[in-house]
Amino acid sequence: MLGLAGCTQQQSAADDEETSQSTEAIPLGSIFPITGTNSPYGGGHQKAFNLAVEEMNAAGGPLDREIVPINRDTEGKPEQAAQKFRTMINQDDIVGLIGPYSSGIGTVLAPIAADNEVMQMSNGNTSPSLATAGVNDSTGLKYYGRTAPNDVQQALVVARAMNQKLEAETAAFLYVDNPYGQGLAEAAAEAFDGEVQTLQAYTKETNDYTSTLDALFADDPEAIGAVMYPGNGRTILNQWSQGGYGGQWTCAEAIWSPALLEDLADIVQGMYITSPQTADSTTFQNNMGGKDEVTQFAPHAYDATYLTGLALQQAGTATGPGIAENIRSVATSGDADETVGVAEFATGKSAIANGQAVNYDGASGSVELNENLEPIVPYRIMRVDDGVAQLDEEVPLSFFEGKI
Repeated sequence: MLGLAGCTQQQSAADDEETSQSTEAIPLGSIFPITGTNSPYGGGHQKAFNLAVEEMNAAGGPLDREIVPINRDTEGKPEQAAQKFRTMINQDDIVGLIGPYSSGIGTVLAPIAADNEVMQMSNGNTSPSLATAGVNDSTGLKYYGRTAPNDVQQALVVARAMNQKLEAETAAFLYVDNPYGQGLAEAAAEAFDGEVQTLQAYTKETNDYTSTLDALFADDPEAIGAVMYPGNGRTILNQWSQGGYGGQWTCAEAIWSPALLEDLADIVQGMYITSPQTADSTTFQNNMGGKDEVTQFAPHAYDATYLTGLALQQAGTATGPGIAENIRSVATSGDADETVGVAEFATGKSAIANGQAVNYDGASGSVELNENLEPIVPYRIMRVDDGVAQLDEEVPLSFFEGKI
């Protein structure tokens, strides 16, 4: 009887603990490049994350609990980012992580998310190698997803621009030496119709790219397909112009920094840039403080945060597994009773409470997730004119059918 009484007391204490925990705040982490190579984007990503948290909290929060944002800086360094992620898990008890932007860092963080059963939703990882990342070996549950599209799509669009816009017969490909750069460049080269002369990696650890450019232009390519970040990209483009190498550029979205394009207006005139289409949400832009505050992939950070909040609400529990098990269902239009848009967390929360299925359609557009927890989206081909990237062509979803 004493033993049974002890068990009863223990169960009662556990029930009391669960009840008290149900009102506690929910720690949610973010990790973006506030400093380092990709810092032109990271501030906008963090601002979008914090905006989404503020809006969800204003609606009472998921499970009627406040979300506490834990913001960290990747510094553009995988090792530091991994250390900060582990600290957020072990000391801050986060149940989910929004970010990172860089695929090279995402490749390092995804196994940590899976091992610790913390749901990670990246806003900017696009490397094809991450499609099946983040699966927990014991449970088979996937703890890594993204609101940014797989670069298998972007590679086809880069090649489309080189094939159809430039009508190039020869090409060389330049890429930042990380999983994002290599995966995208290799896939674009495979999709290019003409002769691929070389694939040339560049390192971020130098300021002199003369030898890299010499190797890239050794056979005088008509077109260059490039995957490069603004920090090093600025140096590379300046040295390309000074060296008189020739050729025409088509660049992946990572180079799209308005400040860079404006500063190098004469150098980048006529350059093509590929980019996933976004919804161009006026509501989101206004809530961010204006369109100029919206950096590349900031809408995707906002959407990743909203999806996580809706998944928490649907799970009924503030845990990583709960998010992982529910995040795809709140981003699926199939049997949805209610569509949830930008700044409409209260609508989604109410619908879920009433047993309705919801579909989130957000700031970056439709973020319907497939079995790999990644979207397939339409793309744009932009052309730089007078230092501004302007729409040249919209590439619809139909272009990708049968190709990916």
